[in-house]
Amino acid sequence: MNGSWLVRFFLFAAVASIAFGLASNHEAAQNGEPNENFDAPTEEMGPADASDDDAPESDFKNVEREQEEAGGPSEEHNIFVGFGAGILAVIFVGSGVFEVVKIAVLMAVMTPLITKKSKNDELNRGRILGFIEGNAGVHFSALRDALGLANGVTAHHLQSLEVTDQIISWRDGKLRRYAASHLSIDQRTSVAHPIIGTRLAILETLSNAGQIGLSNSDLAQELHLSRQLTSYHVKSLSQASLIEKTHSKRRSPWKLTTKGFNALTP
Repeated sequence: MNGSWLVRFFLFAAVASIAFGLASNHEAAQNGEPNENFDAPTEEMGPADASDDDAPESDFKNVEREQEEAGGPSEEHNIFVGFGAGILAVIFVGSGVFEVVKIAVLMAVMTPLITKKSKNDELNRGRILGFIEGNAGVHFSALRDALGLANGVTAHHLQSLEVTDQIISWRDGKLRRYAASHLSIDQRTSVAHPIIGTRLAILETLSNAGQIGLSNSDLAQELHLSRQLTSYHVKSLSQASLIEKTHSKRRSPWKLTTKGFNALTP
């Protein structure tokens, strides 16, 4: 659920890769120890030594080749160590940047550790469910902070509630939002696109523009936003039927719909 099994797979692959690389390096180090009983030829050897029939030149080359090959496997096995460490680094950085990744990591790592049931389990689960029902669309961090719960406990109960179909969740940019599962389709659509922050500013700006409307570029310039961010919020508002094109042309300006005007009405 929420990518937890995918995270567990990558964590297992990372640990297995690192363990295999370290074990192989250790084995290669033991098998590749130089032969102390063999004295390789040096530049200080005289002509008589170099022409000794008991140590032909081909033997020396074979020994040198074996010594070079003895150090080869360690470099190859280091690839496994680097691969595993890279996966762990990506997961660590991703959990610090994206809330959806952090939740998946918590559910993959923390929730299996929370197996002991206590009297607070049902209480905390009921508190979380009640808060979500009263604050549809709340995201993970806001829910955790409002109830004063730890990351692992919050993730554990959210997963339990979602598995039993008592709540639903969806990704909203870097966040993951939650709502009660008994909401109607229209209510889910409304909750999935909350009119706050930038989206509210776009609606207010279009309201002031009237039927003339504004294009994406005009909105970006008016609100001092990047074109990419403006396009993202405009698309969300359009999917929620809060705004529409003034004409059928592709590059027509945007204007508010009746639903959009009603959303701005207190």
